[in-house]
Amino acid sequence: MINAVCTYNGKRKTYNIFNFQKMSNSDIEKYRQYLECPNPKCAAEAYYRRQSVDGKAACFGSRYHIQECKEGRSSRQREREAKHALEVEKIIAGTIEIIFDFFSTNSKPSGGSKADRTSKPKLTGVGNIKPHTGTVTTIKNPVLCMEMALNSLMRGSDLAQSDTLITIDEKYSYKAKNLFVNFADIEPADTSKDARPKMFWGTISHSDADMEWLNPADCDDIGIPIKNYKNKIFNRFKITERRDLEGAGFILFGKCFWNSQKTRKIIELWNADRIFISVDED
Repeated sequence: MINAVCTYNGKRKTYNIFNFQKMSNSDIEKYRQYLECPNPKCAAEAYYRRQSVDGKAACFGSRYHIQECKEGRSSRQREREAKHALEVEKIIAGTIEIIFDFFSTNSKPSGGSKADRTSKPKLTGVGNIKPHTGTVTTIKNPVLCMEMALNSLMRGSDLAQSDTLITIDEKYSYKAKNLFVNFADIEPADTSKDARPKMFWGTISHSDADMEWLNPADCDDIGIPIKNYKNKIFNRFKITERRDLEGAGFILFGKCFWNSQKTRKIIELWNADRIFISVDED
């Protein structure tokens, strides 16, 4: 996008990318959390990406454009997100339990033929039952990976409002509506000890200069320290500069609590494997 609307301090002002990138760093950091798509029928949460080290131009963008918005460019990434949203809707409409797989490296929901992988979720045995006949039947439930969950949430699936059970680590079950929380809707615990683990999701606004803290978009009071996991995470998602993080979608498993002064919400990542970052594809 060339233009974006800034709603800072309750006022609406349209900026073009050429003027926005010329502002001071302090103004950019102040305004970048309040950007929207300039199409009033869309008004999707937007982001600012600085110029890359290899010369890619600075830009505005959004991961949440409505389908009809002309500001949202067609791309394989957007098509993949929309496909995952449809697949997740089918899964939650047809099952009462989903197995969550943190370690899946395949965005496709299942194995099998190429045609099957585009429409069917992966299945796994999760237990046995003995009907009145006395026979043993294996129950199979669909498996949901982090990428598929994130893409569906970003594309407006009902996963975060669903009563479907999500089973983690083969023993902990949550209702989906109690597990998936957008960063803008977080209610932190008083301390880390009091916090219960959740699956937090949304987009990254920006990081600090050392790329050791992530700042979610649409909220300016949350910080996610990743210093201890930084190298493993960045190698996994091929992140080499701050621009790669700006506008990236992400989902993570962790705990949220207030800092000691109760001025900032801290999200403690569970470990380096329980995060998925979807870098915006240029």
